[in-house]
Amino acid sequence: MNKAKAMTKAPPSNKRISARNGRQRSSADLRSKTKKLVREIYGGEPYEYYKLGRYIVSAPGVCGSRPTFKYTRIDVRHALSLLSEDYTATEIAKAYQIPDEAVREALMFAAKSFTQPKVVFAKAA
Repeated sequence: MNKAKAMTKAPPSNKRISARNGRQRSSADLRSKTKKLVREIYGGEPYEYYKLGRYIVSAPGVCGSRPTFKYTRIDVRHALSLLSEDYTATEIAKAYQIPDEAVREALMFAAKSFTQPKVVFAKAA
């Protein structure tokens, strides 16, 4: 390989390096990770949300778009904070009339947020 060619800068592309495994991802790959807005009728009213899990959604206009339990205005953060006050997952689920699995999913959702690093790149000066 010619040294001059090896030293030249490659033209910019629409590919980014994934922080997780170093693999290049195209902008099409990144768009495929974007959540779709789900629209349905619930209780005779339109309900729009981004599905984050089976029981957890982010609904525009509900709790500032923070994660809530589906079809409720119960903020996931609030439900999880009750765990620190010695409530069990079953007690929380019973109090809010949601499935036990919903509270367990919230715990997994919170745990995942700590294990998946988010890389933020600063803009070049």
